[in-house]
Amino acid sequence: MSSSEKLIEKFIYKQNKITISDVRRLADVFGYTEKKKPGSEYTFHRKGSYPFTAPTVKGRYVKREYVKRIVIILGLEEYLEKSRGD
Repeated sequence: MSSSEKLIEKFIYKQNKITISDVRRLADVFGYTEKKKPGSEYTFHRKGSYPFTAPTVKGRYVKREYVKRIVIILGLEEYLEKSRGD
């Protein structure tokens, strides 16, 4: 299993343990670039795709509701199924 597949599994199954560095790594895998806003909110953009936001709690963990949105926007469950050949 590749490191990107492990990261995707973490987003799907351990949503309360996602850090902003995890979001940055995932965004990089999917070709998104980061746009920092003032405060503890990060937005990621990719030309032709829907941007997503990742606000943090105490500057470290991403709020669970936003992790769920990232999973949906990036289609992580479908991506994982295709990569496994299910």
